[in-house]
Amino acid sequence: MHAAGRLLARHAHPEDLPDRAETALDEEAMLEMERLWALTGAVADDPRIRAAIEDDLVRFQPVAPMRRFAPIAAALVLSITGIGSLAWFGGSDRTQQIAAAPVPSVSTAVGQRKRMTLSDASSVSLDTDSEIAVRMDPNARNVMLRRGRAYFKVTKDSHRPFIVSAGDKRIRAVGTAFEVRIDKGEVIVTVTEGTVEVTERNSRRAIPNSARIGAGTQLVTLPHNDWAIRQVDAAQSTTWLTGRLSFVDEPLARAMDEMNRYSRQKLAFRDGRTPDERILGVFRAGDTLALAQAIELNGFAHIVEVTPDRILVEAE
Repeated sequence: MHAAGRLLARHAHPEDLPDRAETALDEEAMLEMERLWALTGAVADDPRIRAAIEDDLVRFQPVAPMRRFAPIAAALVLSITGIGSLAWFGGSDRTQQIAAAPVPSVSTAVGQRKRMTLSDASSVSLDTDSEIAVRMDPNARNVMLRRGRAYFKVTKDSHRPFIVSAGDKRIRAVGTAFEVRIDKGEVIVTVTEGTVEVTERNSRRAIPNSARIGAGTQLVTLPHNDWAIRQVDAAQSTTWLTGRLSFVDEPLARAMDEMNRYSRQKLAFRDGRTPDERILGVFRAGDTLALAQAIELNGFAHIVEVTPDRILVEAE
């Protein structure tokens, strides 16, 4: 990433924010807003950012004081479209709320998110282009992730384990919160609360893999059947729950792939070769134009074509 980066910042006008009477901002949502502002601490002294923070502090009255993060020695590209919409109930027209008994199958389209409450009071949040099947019985609560990504907040019930199947992997929990993703043959499990146990069926190994992972840990099951476990900022990894994508020193190619998952308007380099650059920023999921503009402002490339289906950029 260029040492001398530029900032792309957009803050919503008051009329763009959701009506307080229609917005359920609970303590967890407030803390989420704090955390996302903290991710942008590298530009905390920018007058525009300070003004936006002060406006939000007055508007939403966070439950705890903001923490100040040390500046990060890298360029920051940032697109903010209004902190009020960071809460799950902030009113995104592509987010649907479901409160229902167990259902056999639930899916989302590209750019859509859904949240549903199961009959045991556990909740499931589905990411873009995802699908699950649910089956509840007296002995277990079973969910099959068929594609995409889902976040589970599980109600504790020691007599009925909560089991998520993803391919030949089984993720078992009793009372916890975790994310499961299927991505290009990999199954990725990220735990935000409690502990989960991951096992596999029909393994090619004589002794199948298994792992028990706790909060702040991510397990990646690779296509060749090796498993990798690492420590992560679980909250940063799950910003998609708020309709935001957070990239922290992420390869530009990977950030573009992730952004493209949320939009039918795909961002691509004209010659198919993405510069070997890294990016730091928080963007609205699916806002491919904002990412393209940030790439342009940082001098990585310039926009050459914008159509409803694609945005083409060309390396400088």
